[in-house]
Amino acid sequence: MTQSREHELNLSAEQMRALGYQVVDLIVGNMHGLREQPVHRSATPEQLSHIHSEPVPDRPTEPGELVEFLAREVLPWSLRLGHPGCFAFIPSANNFLGVLGDFLASGFNISPGAWLVGAGPAAIEQVTARWLAELLGMPAGTGGLFTPGGTMANLTAIAAARSDRLGADTSRAVLYCSDQTHPAVLRACHVLGFAAEQLRFLPSRGHRLDHHLLRREIEDDRRSGRNPFLVLANAGTTGTGSIDPLPELADLCREHDLWLHVDGAHGATAAMTTRGRTALAGLAAADSVVVDPHKWLFQPYEIGCLLVRDQEALHRAFALEQFRAQAGYLDITRIAGNEVNLSDHGVQFTSAARALKLWLSFKGFGVDAFRAAVDHGLDLSERAAALIDVSDELDLVAGPSLGIVCLRYRLPDHDAFSSDDLDAIHREIADTVNEGGRFLIATTTVDGQQVIRLCTINPRTTKLDIDQLVSAIRHAGRTVNLSSRWCAPRVRARRRPSGPAA
Repeated sequence: MTQSREHELNLSAEQMRALGYQVVDLIVGNMHGLREQPVHRSATPEQLSHIHSEPVPDRPTEPGELVEFLAREVLPWSLRLGHPGCFAFIPSANNFLGVLGDFLASGFNISPGAWLVGAGPAAIEQVTARWLAELLGMPAGTGGLFTPGGTMANLTAIAAARSDRLGADTSRAVLYCSDQTHPAVLRACHVLGFAAEQLRFLPSRGHRLDHHLLRREIEDDRRSGRNPFLVLANAGTTGTGSIDPLPELADLCREHDLWLHVDGAHGATAAMTTRGRTALAGLAAADSVVVDPHKWLFQPYEIGCLLVRDQEALHRAFALEQFRAQAGYLDITRIAGNEVNLSDHGVQFTSAARALKLWLSFKGFGVDAFRAAVDHGLDLSERAAALIDVSDELDLVAGPSLGIVCLRYRLPDHDAFSSDDLDAIHREIADTVNEGGRFLIATTTVDGQQVIRLCTINPRTTKLDIDQLVSAIRHAGRTVNLSSRWCAPRVRARRRPSGPAA
């Protein structure tokens, strides 16, 4: 047997199989043992100093030992987003078929960017985007592009809208969004060069974009000689799950010839279900929609998707021919027939075969299983809201909407506390719940006050988990309320007359 040379970076077939089995065993053990693990384990930089301080590894280490090191010293120190007790952020409960899709994509090192380079992966990407568009109720002919996540998908959509509606002159351009817009969308506007004065950051009403106010702003900008071109709407804000008035926004955009973009990174997936489609009425009228399969479609990171009603708008914005310099070697990749070079439709030239994992998951489990999982997440949020409604200790602040619920603990002497103290108390309640290790919840700001926010979309989470979480929040509220930090003397100290006695 010929011995491998160092520069070939090879392992024997036997070594690769053994390492593969070792890694698969780790993954399966993690997935099936999530409930028995703490939802979160953090570490200080000092605890991980042995990693930070490692010298460059000039000489090899046995790969099996490295896998064991990762399993012992690296992988445990993280948030387990797929844990049934994880209600913070937007939990990403990946599935094993998705993991296999990533494994195959990286193992074969395939890219769908150019048809010549990856015709098969490109076909998978195109059909999977078509499936997604159909599942969300988008019109026939809608297509799209898979991206690393929602940030790049939103940026791609805004760039396409800019090219389609403005051409080269962006000097008088104006775009509109609400104060509920995700920072990723605002960052995309910044990266694309839009100045702060070109962005109309409108106050929301009931956590939704006010289309009456939007109409006035558009008309005022037109009268002032500006060029409105884009409305950025939300289909499930990450804070409250709120949905902008999509039918009204679509009518307004058609009337004024504006591009309507919907950031549905979290919530658009709900349109796969009957009640989700009702809640998201108007989604199909958008010019572009972002959805993140690594959220509510339970895929491993990274996979976002941009769906565009007019696929040619992407080609017009990003086709290679517009950006030619000294790149003659790419001529071999130019298409001659009806093939599609997906690199002509977005920012990246070389991209991973991200759609493969979603394709494998849809085919392997069937889309009905995903519909049921989305419905399960909606059921759990409704159960949480119902428990909050009947509790004399909790107040429902927002939701349930697209799997998100926001609540406050009702302090017996609420008026005796300042708003800052009430906010601090709710952060302490969340910290107390999180310290138990079974659940992880987050706080956010809604209508100027700190609230506890739950996201219930994890298919591994049960109704019993919801019941026990609500009980844990109530118990933490009682504990904080009775603690010495928030004791009666401090309350009494704040009760001073506001003015002289009458």
